[in-house]
Amino acid sequence: MAPPCGYSACDAEKGTGMETALTGRKVFVTGATGFIGRRLVARLVSEGADVSVLTRSRAALGGLRPLVRARIGSLTDRALVETALTGQDVLFNLAYDFRATAAENLKGFDALCAAAKSAGVGRIVHTSSIVVYDAWPGRDCTEDGSMARPGGSPYRQAKIAMEKRLMAGSLPAAILQPTIVYGPGSSLWTDGFAEALLAGGIVLPDPEGRCNGVFVDDVVQACLKAATLPDLGQERFIVSGPEPFAWSALLQGYAGILGTGDIHRVPLDELTRRLGPRRDESADHAPSAAARVSAAARRLIGHKRFEALVRMLKRRLSKGGALQPNHHLLEEYTGAGTSRIDHARARLGYAPDFDLPRGLAATADHLRAIGG
Repeated sequence: MAPPCGYSACDAEKGTGMETALTGRKVFVTGATGFIGRRLVARLVSEGADVSVLTRSRAALGGLRPLVRARIGSLTDRALVETALTGQDVLFNLAYDFRATAAENLKGFDALCAAAKSAGVGRIVHTSSIVVYDAWPGRDCTEDGSMARPGGSPYRQAKIAMEKRLMAGSLPAAILQPTIVYGPGSSLWTDGFAEALLAGGIVLPDPEGRCNGVFVDDVVQACLKAATLPDLGQERFIVSGPEPFAWSALLQGYAGILGTGDIHRVPLDELTRRLGPRRDESADHAPSAAARVSAAARRLIGHKRFEALVRMLKRRLSKGGALQPNHHLLEEYTGAGTSRIDHARARLGYAPDFDLPRGLAATADHLRAIGG
């Protein structure tokens, strides 16, 4: 069962008061301070698991700090990671650093997998992405879909490479492929949209497509199911919500909670004309100076304080302007495919609890805090 609305580390500290399939199990989480990672760690603690995490700074842990054992370091520190992974039943890998190149992320992933194998980890639960499929987002996606299309973003190519390594490896591995993950703390699909609505609105194409959205706690549910699945091999699972919904339904839901924000509809052909030709996205560029400063600031003052500062500055700079879609967003906005979760339902017992109205209700307090 998914955690209740407003679930937090404080709820985790109280515990469930009953034994679960994860009670006493030793689990290790990378990416624990990220959007999904924080929700996963809190839920693992509530399930009675013995949780350890890898983080680059203690400040980033925030409210999770008293609930977990923290290892300070990076994925490429082989000795540190291998020692930390020794005796672990489950490795949850949610780590991906968008401030680093795809090649650097892949290097860290390879180091992590080598350490996990040497340490004798029981299984890996790895978060990938729906973007690995050639059909996304225009056509229906299933786990047997093609990933052969060349090019695409370095992120997509890195995720495909990680999946291939796990599928060819010797450790049991559940590869989760979430779709559009929204909810409290989602930097683009919730927080970014909220800031745009507060600053001036959002431009949507006419006609619009469907959003294959999944609330963050349903992704956490899938992680827990994968961690306890008997006879796990090397398997892929698409993770999405109960059913797709209109992009406008998501954005109007946010605007209704915030009490402000307009949705501007512009003909698709006009938006396409404005954008012009799409540039080649396959080059794996080094992070910008701004990204490096951002990473350092997060470590120094903490993630939440840094994000609050960025939101304030962005709102002041962009007041009065509507968020225009770039090529990536326009492709998402017009996608007509459905990401099928039949395999996750049958094999994992995955049953998403959050349709759009419930997901919006669970995000409302967070949105009001941003608006305030």
